[in-house]
Amino acid sequence: MPFDVKDILRQLEAGFAPESGAPKWWQESWEDPDGFAVALAEAHAGRGVPPPKSRPGQQYDFFHDLIVRHVALERPAFRTHVRIQGWQALAYRTLHDLAARRASEWADQGVEPGAKVCLVHGVGQELLVSLLATLKLGGCFTLLPPMGPRAMATRLEALTPDFIAAEPHQLPLLKGHEQLLLKSQGRGAPGFTSHTYKPTDVVGLLFSPLVDPPHTPVPLTAENAWKGAIGDGMLTFGLGQGDILAAPDFPVLQHLPALLFATLLRGATYLHLDMADLALNPAPLLEHPLRALGVTPKLRDLLLRHRASLRNVQHWFRNPEEPYDAQAWRTWVKQCGLQSVPSSNILIDASAGGAVLVSSRGVTEAPTDVHTDVFPVPGRAWTLKDPNESGQGAPTDVGVFTLQPDKDRPPGHVLLARIRQRYHYAGTQGFRHEGRPYSAKEVTAALEGVPFLVGTSVVPVSTGGLASHSRFILLAFTGATPAPPSSEQEINRRVEMLLGGDFLPDRIEFFPLFPHRVKGAVDDAWCASQFFTGALHRKAKDPMFQALTALRGRLLASAAASGEDVPSPVR
Repeated sequence: MPFDVKDILRQLEAGFAPESGAPKWWQESWEDPDGFAVALAEAHAGRGVPPPKSRPGQQYDFFHDLIVRHVALERPAFRTHVRIQGWQALAYRTLHDLAARRASEWADQGVEPGAKVCLVHGVGQELLVSLLATLKLGGCFTLLPPMGPRAMATRLEALTPDFIAAEPHQLPLLKGHEQLLLKSQGRGAPGFTSHTYKPTDVVGLLFSPLVDPPHTPVPLTAENAWKGAIGDGMLTFGLGQGDILAAPDFPVLQHLPALLFATLLRGATYLHLDMADLALNPAPLLEHPLRALGVTPKLRDLLLRHRASLRNVQHWFRNPEEPYDAQAWRTWVKQCGLQSVPSSNILIDASAGGAVLVSSRGVTEAPTDVHTDVFPVPGRAWTLKDPNESGQGAPTDVGVFTLQPDKDRPPGHVLLARIRQRYHYAGTQGFRHEGRPYSAKEVTAALEGVPFLVGTSVVPVSTGGLASHSRFILLAFTGATPAPPSSEQEINRRVEMLLGGDFLPDRIEFFPLFPHRVKGAVDDAWCASQFFTGALHRKAKDPMFQALTALRGRLLASAAASGEDVPSPVR
């Protein structure tokens, strides 16, 4: 099918009314994703820079298309603000030289096409240099920002990397894998051509927080990575050379490298700001013209408190999987002076290549400036499947959004509702926290051995509302001894130390009881049933159950002291 990309870009800038459905070209792109990708690639080539080496459906040279094409423009590829030093910029040419030298060093250490390289870096210069060095060598990268040692061990065991890139002070997080650490001293001599990937080559193995369990590596093919980057760069965000994209507080594992690829492919600048620094002073966010700004509820509330005026923003977007508090968003839009600034819903899954659901980028009427409208992203085949998980198509107008082909991909989780020509984000399949499953098994395992706990279980609770937001409550059983005053702080400290802040439960409920067990393991189904019916609360206050719990505690202590097998607590 022929696609007029110039006309498409004009339509996206003007916006369109979602009542009329997706434009004709958008619907045709679902039917002919290959032809649509070719049309975007031809329009992307542009003037003033070397042509891209990648050819949709044939070959992909990420290092050339992301970096080499733009070195002559003398523009920053990455910009960040550090609390003491202030603004720091990394030009495309500098980034090219650093990555080329690192690739040369790594090649001497055995990194070759297909090698699995785990990048243990936070967002910053080291991450970009290591990522691009891996791409230049044809490696398969994995982003793994520093977490707690237990979470790191679980993910490294699942990944089995060939090499690890990390800074020396991060060695304690790599226990048992120290021998895989790459040495990078900046002394390599830049040379040799960059690697060209085939469409089906796996360019990345990503720990997507949208996948259950989240420590499962998900393959990202070269074709999905490149097509996602060009679609997001040109259409989702409308980036051009020199434009700036920022998304403070957006979860790294869900959104990178997709946002980086989309930005660099278009010769734009990725702006990184740490939320801890913004909480003290949000002024850096206001100092540069932003072509696109991603806003989370946390950033929204921060800007509300500081009464910031965002006159430097040309387009802002939010993740539709976050809690839908329309009143808070509208208050923020009004206070920040964004009534005439385009806004959109954008759901990004880096393991799928980038954005998977988007809405029109136009300006809507005040009552609907925050909405639930989304469309499957242009240029990707998709279908709605029945929520019964049978794999059949949805017989109604509500189903699980599933990208095609779905072979070897994790099952979809987003419920999409079709109302006439419009599509709405309708929540998730199962309980999730802002679209992300909660790693309950990792949390309860990390709490084993806490002196005042005899068992734990995690119970998800729906708060209702349009987005079906969920909270995850940790049930902490203390046996015959009541919980000490500092127990909640101790649990949170242990979870954060061993796993990381993202693993903290939304709430902790203590019960001076013993949980029911099956083959020695806490019976989660029993715990949930007892919690939802109120039985746990009643038993915790009932004198008879308190006496039985005390007796059971003495029996268990006596059995443990004598070396006998500890009996499994009964109901």
